[in-house]
Amino acid sequence: MAHEVHENLTNGDGYNLTYRLTVPSALPNLDLSTVRVDRDGGASAADQQFRNELFTRIGAVTAAGAAVETAMKRLLLLLSGESGSFSRVDLTWTDLHKGLLAACSGTDDRRLALSNVLAWGDENGVKKRRDDVVHAYWWLFAGCGVRRSRFYRKTDGSIVLSSLEHLDRDAEILFDYAGRLDELLGSDWGTATLPAL
Repeated sequence: MAHEVHENLTNGDGYNLTYRLTVPSALPNLDLSTVRVDRDGGASAADQQFRNELFTRIGAVTAAGAAVETAMKRLLLLLSGESGSFSRVDLTWTDLHKGLLAACSGTDDRRLALSNVLAWGDENGVKKRRDDVVHAYWWLFAGCGVRRSRFYRKTDGSIVLSSLEHLDRDAEILFDYAGRLDELLGSDWGTATLPAL
């Protein structure tokens, strides 16, 4: 059974969205956050342009998240006095964060500064910013806004409306956090420096 759906969205740019929603009989109910999204006739040139813009932002957030995880691994190894082998800290973001929190006990300047940086990260929701991008199903079509389905553990999904500018800000905050963590390494970790252009 198909229904025509009209949405008047006022998030950011504000626009009207119309789509045909097919509700199959195989399941007793339908969670809108789980639907597949497609366009009659296939993706258009406008869809491709939107994807290019969106993928640039998703890529930036993903790269920034990887920079944060890498910085957390470096710090955890440095503070534990272990080798520089990342295989020793093959942990999730959550476990890396817990390990760094535990390493904040002590009175040396680096550990005290780390406590402040971790608090800054918590206040700015860095993990949520990363997770909301990396663990999302994106509506990859122009005219829908920046729309994604976000799935959480042991909870139903939700639809999140955003903007390209919001994703730019997510990447900026994540890169800032990675820089703050890396700064704590001082000269105690190797650096590859490229020549000026």
